[in-house]
Amino acid sequence: MTTTSTKLTGQALLDYVHSHSTLTHTENCKAAGYLKELKDGQEGCDYIAYFEAILDARKANGEYDQITKDCAGADWYESLTEQDSELYDMIEDRCPEFTKLTGEQCQEFMDELSENGITTAEQFQDAYFYQTDSWNAERDFAEYITTELNCVDLPDYVVIDWQATWDSALRYDFFTIYFDGETYFFSNNF
Repeated sequence: MTTTSTKLTGQALLDYVHSHSTLTHTENCKAAGYLKELKDGQEGCDYIAYFEAILDARKANGEYDQITKDCAGADWYESLTEQDSELYDMIEDRCPEFTKLTGEQCQEFMDELSENGITTAEQFQDAYFYQTDSWNAERDFAEYITTELNCVDLPDYVVIDWQATWDSALRYDFFTIYFDGETYFFSNNF
């Protein structure tokens, strides 16, 4: 995997993602040039720009109108109730990687959401918080909540056990769904 100095866009981005479908989202995001500097000075992935670029490229190719049917299967999507199709549309809007999944996979994720009380697009929008493909997702989430959302700049000499932060405090306010290599975080207070 090589990282490009410029961001891939359009058909070049789509070709790259298609030819490297066995890589993780993080690997593809970095290799396609969608990087951002993190507070600790390291490079991280700019997932939002990456997935938006993929959607923009699909729109430019005229694929956007077919994304839902192609990824989930026309029969599956057409069989959804209005409430479920609105929920799926919201999931796809917030998590563009769902365009690559089959109807069975999408339904499996929606079933897991339902088991946690999320059955409408509005509930998903209110509860959806964060996602990562990190092997230590809970630790990363605790750090994200503290440094990014609460805008806390910690000095480099401060050592925090982010996993303990999740275990002792945050796990009561959020639940996770591990699905297709990603961990999705949702608020319990939606």
